[in-house]
Amino acid sequence: PKSKGKQPFEAKDAKLDGFDVPLKTTTIPNQFNAPGGLVKGQGGYHAWQSKDMVHWVHHGCVTPGFARWVTSAEQVDGKTFIYYDFPNDQDPHLFIDEDLTDGKPGKNMGIALNDPSHGSDCAVIRDLKGKFHIIFEDWSPINARRHSWDSPLAGHAVSSNGIDGYSIVEPAVDERTKATGKIAEYLHPHWAKEDPKRFKTNVAKYEVHEPEQDAYGDWAAISIGGQYYLFCDFHPAHKGIRIAWFTSSSIDKPFSFCGEIGKGHPDPDIGFAEGRFYLVTQTSKDYVSPGPWVEKVEARVGVDTDKDGKADQWTEWQEAKESYDYVKGFSKQVNKTPARLDLSGLPAGFGFQVELKLADITANASKPLIESLELSLE
Repeated sequence: PKSKGKQPFEAKDAKLDGFDVPLKTTTIPNQFNAPGGLVKGQGGYHAWQSKDMVHWVHHGCVTPGFARWVTSAEQVDGKTFIYYDFPNDQDPHLFIDEDLTDGKPGKNMGIALNDPSHGSDCAVIRDLKGKFHIIFEDWSPINARRHSWDSPLAGHAVSSNGIDGYSIVEPAVDERTKATGKIAEYLHPHWAKEDPKRFKTNVAKYEVHEPEQDAYGDWAAISIGGQYYLFCDFHPAHKGIRIAWFTSSSIDKPFSFCGEIGKGHPDPDIGFAEGRFYLVTQTSKDYVSPGPWVEKVEARVGVDTDKDGKADQWTEWQEAKESYDYVKGFSKQVNKTPARLDLSGLPAGFGFQVELKLADITANASKPLIESLELSLE
């Protein structure tokens, strides 16, 4: 007799708001296959799409198996630039895909940055002038094998087209301790196996630094209102790995450490969708944030109507918040609209006064700061 068990899954036709292509159900209730998702994969990365960050549509593969170490992506004029390490933890390479929904890889452009160091696991972001910036791991000062394959040093390279012509500039992050001048070695498991033509050995050399160093890597980048942020693995010298983030007022300036969150090996990515920021990791936890604005800020404005040097008519206390939206033509540039108060109900007067109340009501460690305050008169 046949053993009793679950019936074989049978995909059924499905509909989902915002999608006009045929969809099929899957074994996971909130995931669906589009036509491209039914094309046999090639062992690489796949494309997924969502209109609400809850229900996801699978469009199939975007890279073949040899390009499975995808690190980052950007979009330019409808083309998706998909960066991958080849071999693992080595030079950034590039696929350009003009249709993420067809279940087929795009065009392989080959090596994008011939990085003289080991590491990669890079982030890629375009600045508002259209230049491409690669932030990559540089393993030259550390035994990366003993530090979650991360490093205290993050290199920075710039290109006008994102395809080639990258120039290496000053490091984005440099948390190295003191160099000893001693050179040591360790082994990587993939280099000679995956690309024997370019890598005859798995041996990596590095300069020993003391004392023990913190290590960062698997970089992800975003810009909010012109302020740049890097999210990454963070493996402190004597603690377990978690997430950290850095910030800079310019992509061309060094980044400063901001803080840490979570536990476990994250390999994070950061994105903006539907008015919120999503920090996605390979651990069991992801993170959602309304943005860098620290709640809570309340303000009121008063007017001196009788010229005695004191405000005598005030608005009510109002909570003030920034708002965020996409910058057209950019996938990782987010526009910031400053917090505003409507003062149209106040009468004319001879002077004004502003009062603020700040309260840190967030669960995470934070410190509200007033960067600037402007009053616009019409």
